[in-house]
Amino acid sequence: MAPPVSSFVLEGARVYRHSKDTDNPAVQAVLVQDGRIAGIGEDIPLSNDIRRIKLDNHMLVPGFVNGHYHSHDVLAKGMFETMSLERWGLIAGAIGSNRSPEEILLRTTLGAIECVRNGITTIQDFLNLAPYDPELLDAVIEAYRKVGVRVILGVTVRDRSQLDTILWADEMIPKEQHAIVGTQTSDGNAQLRFIGEQKRRHGDYGGHVVWAVSPSAPQRCSFELLKAVDSFRKEHDLPVYTHVYETRLQRIFAHEKLAEFGGSAINYMEAAGLLGPGVTIAHGVWPDPEEIAKIGATGTSVVLNILSNLKLRSGVAPLLDYRRHGVALSLGCDNCSCSDVQSMLQVMKFYCLLAGISDPGPERPKAAEAISLATTGGAAAAGLEKSVGSIEVGMQADLVAYDITHPSWRPFNSAARQLVFAETGLGVRHVWVGGRQVLLDCDRH
Repeated sequence: MAPPVSSFVLEGARVYRHSKDTDNPAVQAVLVQDGRIAGIGEDIPLSNDIRRIKLDNHMLVPGFVNGHYHSHDVLAKGMFETMSLERWGLIAGAIGSNRSPEEILLRTTLGAIECVRNGITTIQDFLNLAPYDPELLDAVIEAYRKVGVRVILGVTVRDRSQLDTILWADEMIPKEQHAIVGTQTSDGNAQLRFIGEQKRRHGDYGGHVVWAVSPSAPQRCSFELLKAVDSFRKEHDLPVYTHVYETRLQRIFAHEKLAEFGGSAINYMEAAGLLGPGVTIAHGVWPDPEEIAKIGATGTSVVLNILSNLKLRSGVAPLLDYRRHGVALSLGCDNCSCSDVQSMLQVMKFYCLLAGISDPGPERPKAAEAISLATTGGAAAAGLEKSVGSIEVGMQADLVAYDITHPSWRPFNSAARQLVFAETGLGVRHVWVGGRQVLLDCDRH
């Protein structure tokens, strides 16, 4: 990771701040020193030798946090039409396995570049790594370092076979094809040891690599492994990311296979110690009302992946119920093979619109809320809310400058609404991550 420019000031831009006027942000200068925001205001006293960057006719917005993503299938973008998650999983699961370090470097770099060009400065990579090889992980980290984006890196762990985690698969699929689906189990404790070793070997690269642990899903992990994950995350002080209730079939799986836990994947996780702050559930499309209340009461987070849920026909998460129970929410783009795009702009727009399906009333989410979930929401899930997700003094200088002479911003009526409902990514001109400029003067008019 190249060092940031020690000091510079951004002048002339409107500055989007969550706690201020989100429709008509003020024009303010932003002083950056050693990768952090050191001052915000109309008049910042500066020495004559400091670098000044003019951003007239721009909107400065905090970089988005892509709260759920898998880098392993970037090269599969556009390969599939709509299908069920279970069918997609049989095909897509093998796409990223047993690849060369060169291919892994390429695909991770490509995905990271797409994220940056769409204003994403932090990526939660729920990394499917097969095999667990240090050289392959090195390629992933090197890609993120070269692009300059911040990554919350969670290597997947599981110890149950694919055949055992898709309900009725062993009955519906001929025995001679069971091996194709996947009958191999894994050593979850060995996977956790691998993660610990790689964390010690790599470190955090000045905060640009944030380590996490990612049990694939409750149905894919034994109770013993989930308990081991809880111990591991406490020992290493790591956030946890997992998939829960992505489809109706997974809901039925919990009813049938987790009877001793009340037929609930949420109760199963709770018994293993994996509910509460620092734990994030991806998808959460099919919880029952009691489970939603428990998720909210325990402080567990949910990252919504609306694009992939729609394309895979998984359903729409109970957005309003989550909001009513105070569930900590964030937003993600998910795989390139099942959402096809890394754009938080699209996700924010769908978040605001889809709530109207169940309730067309005024309670529906507003644009400023969506922006908050796409920035501070994703940061808080990883424990980064004090350093990432907003433009305030002391925060990391993760900044995106939008050209507001672009047609999406003409006429200018509301920064929040036009960012969510009108901006497509064509207005992104400059991106900084930790004070380092990783996108310069990108003109896509």
